[in-house]
Amino acid sequence: MTATARELASAFSTRVVRELSKPHPALWARERIVPIAELVDADAPLRLAFEAAHAQLASTYRCEYVYKSAVIKQAIATEPTAHAMTGLPVFLSIADVAVAGEAASAFEIKTDLDSFTRLELQVLSYSRCFEYVHVVTSEAKAARVLDALPEHVGVRALDDDSLALTTARPASGGHSRLDPVSLFRVLRQSERLAVLHRQLEYTADVPSALLYRRTAELFTSLPIDAAYQEFVTELRHRDARQRAAAAAAALPASLAAAAAGLTLSAVAWQRLGQLLQKPVAQLTNTTHGWAA
Repeated sequence: MTATARELASAFSTRVVRELSKPHPALWARERIVPIAELVDADAPLRLAFEAAHAQLASTYRCEYVYKSAVIKQAIATEPTAHAMTGLPVFLSIADVAVAGEAASAFEIKTDLDSFTRLELQVLSYSRCFEYVHVVTSEAKAARVLDALPEHVGVRALDDDSLALTTARPASGGHSRLDPVSLFRVLRQSERLAVLHRQLEYTADVPSALLYRRTAELFTSLPIDAAYQEFVTELRHRDARQRAAAAAAALPASLAAAAAGLTLSAVAWQRLGQLLQKPVAQLTNTTHGWAA
């Protein structure tokens, strides 16, 4: 891994992209995009710089972000209305990617730079909340991953010559591994109330301080099949308005994984989309701020 590869990868962090959506991004964020801007002509828009940087990472340094991009690309191509999320807290772990469509899946990424130290715990956590659990790795590590995982966990490998994902073993479905308490904790309070209203016609009947306990009791009393289907429905529709705003911003495909981990206002998404259309020459003056 070279310094250049590290610099290119850092431009795709959610922290950088969030900062770029602000009216006056901080100097540190502007400095992060200088290396990617150098990959294109001065009059090229910033969006093309991100595309060029992503292509270079895919061919020379397959970091976690490249894997996330491949997972999300495949998921949305398979089911365009699915909701892809990154960094979702699930029981004792954080899912690299979670996808909620007609079904729901969690993905753990293990690049060639990763160890398997926490893999057992990660798979256990995801299996409590997602019917389908996958580990995504390189072709070189696929056999080792297969040996390390329970049979219900699927394994996908990122092709050495492209960004295509191949299935080494499909994930097995079923609800026997799901845990109602863990499902409840992934949901937001508004989502829990929506589920309980649909299932039990429940509306809040206790003070706010007692609402968590009350809704937990009711949610965990639901049949697991009903609770899980409602869980998938709520994740699929989560942040629908801000996702529509993100789509309207027409971000490049290279930023799909970054966008999946962000919650921004409609105005911020619009501002980011406009920034990405500007020539890099206008954006890389880190001494005097954004060039006019």
